[in-house]
Amino acid sequence: MCSRTIVRAILYADFFFFALFIIPVTHHWVDQALLALRSVNLEEVVGRSMQVWIVASTIIATVLFVLMLWKNRRAALPITAVRFEGILLLTWWLTLLGLFAYGFMLGMSG
Repeated sequence: MCSRTIVRAILYADFFFFALFIIPVTHHWVDQALLALRSVNLEEVVGRSMQVWIVASTIIATVLFVLMLWKNRRAALPITAVRFEGILLLTWWLTLLGLFAYGFMLGMSG
């Protein structure tokens, strides 16, 4: 499996999880699932796992993308060979930065 496919799969999964928590209908489904997990004491485990996934998957996708750039540079391939993955990764990073800024603003408001 090539790193391009892995980077795309990771970023698609990240955007899927992001959509689950942002879209009102799916957010309700996630709330219901977490309430069901609370009764068997798994709510905190699932929440922590999601946090670890977001951080780890972002780091892994970034490292794999840098390795793809390095291999393309050594093979003298044009940068356009990884343009879509670069745009997808940049969009994910900007989404994360926007979420961090939003969370910071909510925390500063009281």
